Amino acid sequence: MPSAAFSQRDLRDALSNFATGVTIVTALDAAGAPIGMTASSFNSVSMDPPLILWSITKTALSAQAFVEAAHFGVHILDASQTDMSNTFARSGADKFGDVEFNVSAQGVPQLAGALTRLDCKTWAVYEGGDHWIIVGQVQDLHTEKGVGLVFSQGSYATASQLRPPNPSKDQSGADLGTFDERLVYHLSRAHRQVTQDFYVAVRAEGLSMPEWRVLASLHGRRSAKLDNLSRRTFVGHLPLQDLLLRMQDQGLCKITGEGADMDVSDTKSGRARVAHLLELAKHQEQHAIGDAGREGLSRLIDLLDTVISNTNS
Repeated sequence: MPSAAFSQRDLRDALSNFATGVTIVTALDAAGAPIGMTASSFNSVSMDPPLILWSITKTALSAQAFVEAAHFGVHILDASQTDMSNTFARSGADKFGDVEFNVSAQGVPQLAGALTRLDCKTWAVYEGGDHWIIVGQVQDLHTEKGVGLVFSQGSYATASQLRPPNPSKDQSGADLGTFDERLVYHLSRAHRQVTQDFYVAVRAEGLSMPEWRVLASLHGRRSAKLDNLSRRTFVGHLPLQDLLLRMQDQGLCKITGEGADMDVSDTKSGRARVAHLLELAKHQEQHAIGDAGREGLSRLIDLLDTVISNTNS
């Protein structure tokens, strides 16, 4: 049991600051049916022999099957596979119904599209409190080019190289290449520069970015469904449910219904926490747009909505 000085939720929130990669672990159960789950509790152990580990809560429906499996696969996900991660994070769902996969000769369900796949033989299983720690010996691997999916502070992200925040005019204007003409460059740079100070203000308010997105999404509307909030906050259904329950405990929102049928509404306390942040966002966008004014901002938002619509998967 945790010390009286902190709760399990306190510990979970603290650990959420440690950004992790996102994996899906698969195996066959005793009846030969494929099982799988999303797991961020993955780590390397040894190069010689090649060992990795991951852990699964003892209360998971598939826990016993994974403990007894002789082989399993770890799929390190690409940034494009958030939907697959959400699918395998759901308990009791038909996870393999709409997923392309094949089963190896060793009985490992191999999912298509993963950034990296490690086919493992179970090396050892250890008891770790309320989890089983499963160590595997890597017997085969397959890697593709791509960008890894990251999970931090309750939401998905990608890892990008840190760059100097304020390059000099000589540096920024010199040696322009083809990349400088691409939309992805301008979107990434504009997002970084517009939001970096604002995110500092959000954290100074004592809010995580997912909490801010929830409260901002609820502001000015009667209520929102879980699926709608998931799209607006970039948080999967299961971690979002946990986040919303915590926020309700803090008086920041009100929940009716359960699971996928959750309906979430704001509270006076929640509105108060983000009122000045919304005003700050308004001032920052006016500064960013400059002489383009309100009309220019409306054109930019319309164009970005077109980008969002055309790239929505």
